[in-house]
Amino acid sequence: MIDAILPPFLAKLPTGTYTPCHNRPELFIVSHRNVPARQHATEAKALCQACPIRAACLDHAIRTSETDGIWGGLTPKERSAQQRPDCGTEPGWRSHLARGESCLTCREAHDERLRADRRARLDLEHQEHGGSLAGYRLELLLGLPTCVRCRAVRQEYYAGRPRTGKWYRRSSVAA
Repeated sequence: MIDAILPPFLAKLPTGTYTPCHNRPELFIVSHRNVPARQHATEAKALCQACPIRAACLDHAIRTSETDGIWGGLTPKERSAQQRPDCGTEPGWRSHLARGESCLTCREAHDERLRADRRARLDLEHQEHGGSLAGYRLELLLGLPTCVRCRAVRQEYYAGRPRTGKWYRRSSVAA
């Protein structure tokens, strides 16, 4: 039955008060084959414009992530466009990235979060190990001068590894 999909806030309307969509749920589902979906959507949006609880309906659809139908006068695609995360947040940055957009606020905030995370990892490396190869690399990424302990670990690591000759210094053997 179609009433099962109606949101609970409709039951809170005073007795005898009806919304413009009352008894017209087929317009909002957009599944009839005999009438084009675009015509249904246009009719539904027109009814929503005059609705006293349009904002509550739209809020419900966004909160419950409704993926079908017209709610609050918006299609699922239009509702998803309204759900953009705030700029300056990680979800905002990822949202811009997914759409191929450039946002200076989001980029700067993301870079700052990245620097803070790297700084925290570097502090942890220094506390736990005193110095490490990971600490050395983090210092380079952060643009910090490398500490003595991290340089010593790096030198020790590479001292025990065989060095291959540079490709441009290898002499070619003529046959």
